[in-house]
Amino acid sequence: MLILITVILLLAGLGLVFASNRYGIIVVYTGLCVAAAKASLPTVSTLIFWGIATVIVVVLSFMLPKSISGSRRGLGYIAGAALAGAMTGLVISHAWMIIGGVAGAILGGIAYSKTPAGKALGFPSSKFLNYLCAKGLPAVIAVCMAGTALLWLIFKI
Repeated sequence: MLILITVILLLAGLGLVFASNRYGIIVVYTGLCVAAAKASLPTVSTLIFWGIATVIVVVLSFMLPKSISGSRRGLGYIAGAALAGAMTGLVISHAWMIIGGVAGAILGGIAYSKTPAGKALGFPSSKFLNYLCAKGLPAVIAVCMAGTALLWLIFKI
């Protein structure tokens, strides 16, 4: 039953992250905590690490201007590439999952900036970098927490 709840929370949270909802990362962290209750491998330090990352992302999202925090421009590219990079990195190791997520978010942002709709971000510029950080950080943290929960569930099953 906990596995089903974990999967539902992770999918709902990732869906909210793709929709640029600031609470999506909290839902993913809740899924990670539920996975930790079921798994035999998690450590408290891992939950504390991802909990602090979640708090940082939520606080930063409240500090951003509404025009940026509510924007969904390019989020499919950034979050989708972060998800692909993190899951590809997870094949190698947990550390590579994080590296893959970051690399994916960066490449997704660059890919979006090359589309006609993304020209407004003006790659390379400080505006592009600020937007990439504002949208990429929550996406990377969320997909890496989902990957960690997935890893715990795989080792449990």
